[in-house]
Amino acid sequence: MRRNKELCHLAIVMLMLVGCTASRKGQGSADGLQVLLADSALRNAHVGVVVQDAETGRLINAHQADKYFVPASNTKLWTLYAGLKYLGDSLVAGYLLPENDSVVWFRSNGDPTFLHPDYAAQPLAGQLARYKSVLWQNAQMRTTEYGNGWSWNDYDATYMAPRSSMPLFGNVATFFVKDGSVQSTPAVARNLIGNAEFFRDTALSIFRKFDDPYFTLLQPGRSKRITTTLFLTPQSASWLAATQLGNDWYFETPAGMSAPSSSGSAWKIVHSQPTDSMLKPLMHRSDNFFAEQTLLMVSQQWKGYMDERTVIDSMLRTDLKGLPQKPRWVDGSGLSRYNLFSPADYVWLLNKMRQEFPMQRMQSILPTGNTGTLTNYYKSLSGKIFAKTGTLAGVVALSGYLYAKSGRLLLFSVLVNNHNGSAPAVRRAVENYLLDVWNKY
Repeated sequence: MRRNKELCHLAIVMLMLVGCTASRKGQGSADGLQVLLADSALRNAHVGVVVQDAETGRLINAHQADKYFVPASNTKLWTLYAGLKYLGDSLVAGYLLPENDSVVWFRSNGDPTFLHPDYAAQPLAGQLARYKSVLWQNAQMRTTEYGNGWSWNDYDATYMAPRSSMPLFGNVATFFVKDGSVQSTPAVARNLIGNAEFFRDTALSIFRKFDDPYFTLLQPGRSKRITTTLFLTPQSASWLAATQLGNDWYFETPAGMSAPSSSGSAWKIVHSQPTDSMLKPLMHRSDNFFAEQTLLMVSQQWKGYMDERTVIDSMLRTDLKGLPQKPRWVDGSGLSRYNLFSPADYVWLLNKMRQEFPMQRMQSILPTGNTGTLTNYYKSLSGKIFAKTGTLAGVVALSGYLYAKSGRLLLFSVLVNNHNGSAPAVRRAVENYLLDVWNKY
């Protein structure tokens, strides 16, 4: 009860503050805030800042704390909370129910690590390969492959791999020319090219329609190597999986057989990877695909179907109902510009996460200075800052934890929108500001 009262009081104070420090002790960093706001890289931008002492709740700085900003990949912090809260210690790769020694029923669970090249251990693949035939009951997916507000014309860019109920290979493939022919990684992806046998060139150009799983080679070739996205329909996904595992897959129930109920204890849960082994690259390389699939997995396990909108709405009404400002949360990755959060929201979330999960775990998942997306930044704060970046055109964001020179833990969020200059220049200005906060508090 006391904690709730403190959080409510904090929210009220944040609404009142527009750019001043909350204490004499933080006055030095207030000067740093004014330097940040006057920096030429941010002078015409919209800037929101909150820095708070985690233990006392004392505000060090606040500027436009209650205003809404497009957060870009800072959205992944909300997805991280969902994954930490609901995915358990290890990911559920799927569910198996043997029909007999040679036939198995399989239900997918949206696990993005399935056959992903970063994960050598593939428990689900190993178990499925034991059977001659796999009868795939696809998870119920009530959402679309591409998120609301995504840049649809980037559909073939690897940062925007489409969502799916059974991802394969991270839903990306690389095509390249070797010995005068087109090859691919994974090798089975080459079979998605409709005219590969007619290829006669030393370079390649490849095209896939927006919602088509198949590729066409174009002339003239322009590149030796192209990495692009895979659009997986149930038919193409089952065909690729069958080719990869060397057995037969059936997406539709074969004649003369009855599909088992999707509920009941007879289904065997198959786990794949430790959850944090997926959450860490999600944060360190800001993996959009892992983020989107995280929300789908949470939805599947919580609701019995895959729909990021449903799970977002449910979380805002339950776990996140105490937020200072009601956000507009649209996707898991932050690719959508429809997302809107306030700096006060982020500090509230950071405080909630440190209360619910060990800080040691948070530090192992979030990048620190000169690692992940913080590479070449905050080198002197390695082991002292743990944060998530966010970048879109005109958007730079950074929110996380900072252990100040005094040893005190600070929560911070800096959101910059509508800058019209260099993103690295904005990042350096924010870095200089946080170095000032670290030094003076």
